[in-house]
Amino acid sequence: MSGKKTHFGRAGEYFAMSELLLRGWNVAVPVVDVGDDVFVIDDNDKTTFRLQVKAAAADGTVGTSKAKFNLSRKQLAAPQAIELFFMLLVRGAGVWRFVIARRADLHKAREEHLAASTTQPKRGRPPLADDVARTDDLLVEVGFTNTHAEVWGAKFSLDQWPADLPELLTGPGQSKPPGALATPAEAPSQSPDPES
Repeated sequence: MSGKKTHFGRAGEYFAMSELLLRGWNVAVPVVDVGDDVFVIDDNDKTTFRLQVKAAAADGTVGTSKAKFNLSRKQLAAPQAIELFFMLLVRGAGVWRFVIARRADLHKAREEHLAASTTQPKRGRPPLADDVARTDDLLVEVGFTNTHAEVWGAKFSLDQWPADLPELLTGPGQSKPPGALATPAEAPSQSPDPES
């Protein structure tokens, strides 16, 4: 695997978009990246979500690995009219594993983690609240098992899509199932038999 960080991050974004396309969603990449990596669109009713993709290499063995992700404090804290999902991808043993969570759910986990750190201090440096942090960078270490990921003490299912992003089975671009009859408008035109 290449050690190029930019290539690795872009590979994660393409994996995310590929999986969404296979689930029937349309995807669009903003020409100018100001925080949203992908727009996710249901072509049936134009429901739209924003997606922030973060990719990291697994640090450890499959089933008990950790990975560090750099998030934006402002992006995590700020609700928007169009819902934001974070997709945290970890690559280990040649495969991608992922957690996909609503911004509000990750923000809640972080707020509970901050509150717990003041009442139940642990060894090491305490987490910084946004109002005292000097930068927008927010480094989070995520623990991965075979079934879930732990982010700020909250458990999120691994490789599971949220109800907001179901598989879309119908809509524009849908092909006819095998054996389906063509409508008269789609039927190939009959050319005269040259032998008659």
